[in-house]
Amino acid sequence: MRKLITSLLGLLVVLSVTAQTTTDKHKLTRAEKKEIRAEERAANKAQILQAVKDQRFVIEAYTLEDRYGRFVQVSPITNFIFVDSSAVVIQFALPNRIGGPNGLGGVTEEGRVRNITFSKKEPKYGVTFEMEVVGPIFGSSRVFVDVNEDGLATMRFSSVFGSRFTMRGNFELLEDSRIFQGMARY
Repeated sequence: MRKLITSLLGLLVVLSVTAQTTTDKHKLTRAEKKEIRAEERAANKAQILQAVKDQRFVIEAYTLEDRYGRFVQVSPITNFIFVDSSAVVIQFALPNRIGGPNGLGGVTEEGRVRNITFSKKEPKYGVTFEMEVVGPIFGSSRVFVDVNEDGLATMRFSSVFGSRFTMRGNFELLEDSRIFQGMARY
């Protein structure tokens, strides 16, 4: 009985101390939350836009879609578009495949970016741009990219030889990305 009373008294002391240390936190109103979110979106959009203009970014894909609309969940470490100044690497590696031209079960294309153009009408949210890429495997190709403020990107690739696929993933700054590049054989 004595242990029960001391335990209850100890619990009351802890609860009273905890109640005294907590302060009345001002809850944000809906308008304040909306304003904070708008500021975050503007800052993220500016950061994404600057990375694209500097041509230093990576799109790490977690979904790969072929020309017929079939989806495959893939690893973002081995499926990406890497752009550093004028150099570009487009790589995809299908899961559960061994070998392939790049050793990962897919293709690795190393090429050059001819130019990056932005859409004439700037979207309200995010960044939309188009890259012209030249490489030995796909030849001359176009890459259309849509990125929202949260960093979610959709990349649509089409080449003059008829290759078409879509990657969906995360837009990352070059220094924040984690990618593994396979061998480029050509």
